[in-house]
Amino acid sequence: MAIRFIGLILGAVLFASNATAQQPLATPTPEQVQQAMAQKAMMQQAQVMSVMFDLRKSKLGFDETINAIKSGAEKRGWKVGAVQDMQAQMREAGAKDAKRMKVIHLCPAGANEKVSKAGGGKTPALPCRATVFDGKDGKLYVVRMNLTNLAKTLQGDLAKAMAEVGAEEDALYKGILE
Repeated sequence: MAIRFIGLILGAVLFASNATAQQPLATPTPEQVQQAMAQKAMMQQAQVMSVMFDLRKSKLGFDETINAIKSGAEKRGWKVGAVQDMQAQMREAGAKDAKRMKVIHLCPAGANEKVSKAGGGKTPALPCRATVFDGKDGKLYVVRMNLTNLAKTLQGDLAKAMAEVGAEEDALYKGILE
């Protein structure tokens, strides 16, 4: 009888704790749902950006980084264009706290033609730029399209052509970036 009584008590305790543990969660408010969706979208954008762009610290100073990129590209026979002073342009536009930022226009020789041909003439031109800038943390960064990663998302001849161009770019930046 005592064992039966203890069994009933244990059963009641387990039932009560199980019932409490399975109470339904509160329904989120529309604002909470919207906030969660916005956070999810930002995370997805960050993932896409991490595949599309290569953002790394420079081993060199600001002007040295720009000169190393330009001279390395010229030694490889690349097309090297103008260097845009974005800090000056931002200041002209009214930004008071614009940090140093320069955009270097450069492209491996024949890269756009190679990618265009491999893509059957349906691929856009490569951006062919690198941006050197001071980060908020006081460190110097270089950001560029990550053609090597982008190639992994493609197929066939286009993937091969993009990987080849990406390998050329990676070689240029090897001694400059961390």
